Amino acid sequence: MTEKYSQEELNQILLSKKLNEFYLAIIENRQELLTDEEYDEIVKRDKVIYGNNKEEVEALFKEIQEAEDLKKFASGLMKVMYSLAKVRYLAILTVIDDDVYDIANRKFENLKRNKIVHFDNLTSLYNETNARIRYFTPEEAPQLTQRTVMIDVDDISLVQTYEDTHVYQEESEDLTGNFFDEIKGKSYTLKIK
Repeated sequence: MTEKYSQEELNQILLSKKLNEFYLAIIENRQELLTDEEYDEIVKRDKVIYGNNKEEVEALFKEIQEAEDLKKFASGLMKVMYSLAKVRYLAILTVIDDDVYDIANRKFENLKRNKIVHFDNLTSLYNETNARIRYFTPEEAPQLTQRTVMIDVDDISLVQTYEDTHVYQEESEDLTGNFFDEIKGKSYTLKIK
């Protein structure tokens, strides 16, 4: 999936898309055991642990990390616990071929591992007067290592409000199929297993 296009080809595809082809979405893990790479991605990024047991999970994480007798097992235990916790994050999605690309996190979304629990067209908050798709350079965005296409918005607080409103929603209904139905304009079934 990720090897299909070079970064430059991917950039050109993203630049050619219209704003209404991008969707704000809340992604949630499917609560299966994480791979080492997925665990590393979660601990390196600011992702939200959500659920009725959020406080207990966070307290247990802290206890495991600080307990002298558990330190050598901490990474493995944390990986298992993150697998069992609900982890959510904000994404800005578009479809490239039949794959879903998250322009906010600069990666193809693994929808066998994760599910979309909320989504709205980006144009519900932005239009061509207050948002655009463009290149960012490492000088403009220090987290980047190369010129990268991202969404540039005049008012980031709209995205932050969207995230705050929906990342803690109680429903966890899997809307991945609905997302593809809307994008494709017809019924679409994602084969999870």
